[in-house]
Amino acid sequence: MDSKRKKKEKMRGHRSHGKGNTKNKRGAGCRGGRGKGGSKKHKFTKYYMEFGAKRTLKAKPQGKAINLSEINFLLEKIQEKENGFIVFDGIKTGYSKILSKGTLNQKVLFKNVTASKKAIEKINESDSKIQGLEETEFAEDEEFEAEEETDKREEE
Repeated sequence: MDSKRKKKEKMRGHRSHGKGNTKNKRGAGCRGGRGKGGSKKHKFTKYYMEFGAKRTLKAKPQGKAINLSEINFLLEKIQEKENGFIVFDGIKTGYSKILSKGTLNQKVLFKNVTASKKAIEKINESDSKIQGLEETEFAEDEEFEAEEETDKREEE
């Protein structure tokens, strides 16, 4: 039994090695372009999974915003209290930001939320608190004071 011969060996003695005219096997034209050339045209069926398919990016999940007026309705359902404050937890309720429309009628302790500037003012007026926000404001004040001191030293 003969072992399988390579195509090159089979073509020995055949002048054009199966490529037709002797000039046909020259250059990349006999292959339809070098490499992936023509992949968006005549070689499309071979490469259509790799080229031309744009993948859309997934949007980052963003938290929902809520107005102060809407919070008043939610407070009726919330029964969790701490030191005389009704606890509004942003993670449990699914809200991440408080907006300033409306007013608060009760003392509320906000956890795991951010707030707009006007909302912070209205929350402070109603004797409510935002947990964790006081620390960031205090840190900003310290930085501002430190900058003023360095400015004064430079002037002298």
